[in-house]
Amino acid sequence: MPRDLFQQQPQDKSPPSPSAPTMFLSESPNNMSSGPSSPDPANPEKGTTEQQRQFVIVPPDQWFQAHPRSSSLLPANLHPYVRPLTVSDVESCVALENAAFEDPNERASREKFIYRLTKCGELCLGLFTTVTPNSNPPFSSPTLASARVIETGRPSGDVSVLLAHIIAVKTTSHVVTDESMDLPRDWDAVNPTPSPLGHQERGRTIVLHSVAVAPGFQGKGLGQVLMRAYFGLMNGAGIAERLALIAHDHKVSWYEKLGFTNNGKSAAQFGGGGWYDLVYDLQPAEKRARYG
Repeated sequence: MPRDLFQQQPQDKSPPSPSAPTMFLSESPNNMSSGPSSPDPANPEKGTTEQQRQFVIVPPDQWFQAHPRSSSLLPANLHPYVRPLTVSDVESCVALENAAFEDPNERASREKFIYRLTKCGELCLGLFTTVTPNSNPPFSSPTLASARVIETGRPSGDVSVLLAHIIAVKTTSHVVTDESMDLPRDWDAVNPTPSPLGHQERGRTIVLHSVAVAPGFQGKGLGQVLMRAYFGLMNGAGIAERLALIAHDHKVSWYEKLGFTNNGKSAAQFGGGGWYDLVYDLQPAEKRARYG
């Protein structure tokens, strides 16, 4: 279930003070090498070649801008970029989930992350920034320890740090169900038993199980940037008709502002229940072609 992380704050359009310390957060790694990657997160140097990652640079007018009242340790510009997540991102996703959700019952387990990133990583999206280690002032994020080196040849040792993620699967239902939030017990067997649990490839609804932004970066617009990037990718993919998620009542209005429709109280009892069903209708390909 999504962790809503954005409340719009006024943006400071003035240039940064010359006396302000500079954090070395470079641009999206255009020359980043995906390199060999393993489906086994315990052995990142062993395994098959990972599918080529697709990076999307967030436009400059959507970059994070530190609010004047924000901590001075936050950089003036994060220069974020988004890319699909893979199983090699499991440790960062787990660290982010555990930090973002205060209630342990509302967190996805490590096993569920491995399952979802293995079965349908193309539906999962991460928002990253590039950080130079030991920069001044120091960069702090719960995902920094699990950040991966961008490329071994860089003298600076820059790492790609996950700041926000969307974790999703497909389902045949129009709304989130407890079955869609579960996973088959033998999913990783050679011949798994057909199951109504978890990801259903034939489904036309994409269920967003986790929408999370790292503490310390919440309330700065990153959640909205990630969601809008996700809308664009899923509209363009044409693989589903709608997005669905569940949220608590105090988060509903944030999703409504993004275009979700509140369908009332959800039957899902994950984490103790008390959720509302929210649905976002994706734009059909023919409509996009007609109206540009």
